[in-house]
Amino acid sequence: MSNSKLQKVGRLMVPNGKYTDKNGNEKTSWHEIGIVFATPHHSNMCVKLHANGFGEGQFCNVFFDEDKKPNFTDRVDVARAKTTDDINPEEIPF
Repeated sequence: MSNSKLQKVGRLMVPNGKYTDKNGNEKTSWHEIGIVFATPHHSNMCVKLHANGFGEGQFCNVFFDEDKKPNFTDRVDVARAKTTDDINPEEIPF
């Protein structure tokens, strides 16, 4: 997987305490322990863990379980590419 295709898509967070906001509501405070990166269609993902007591941060690859693997690809099919005028919004799956 080429690092140039990776985009930040999320953060890894752990709870690290509670606090009370100005309205008296109890809230959870969060600590970021890493960043999630993915290719544009999320067919390849990795996690960058921040530095901790065990050393510097490192990248971890994400391997999908076979029955959970995304059903899409990062490959652009040039032969099937269309202009935006040819797109029917009702065909978009989300």
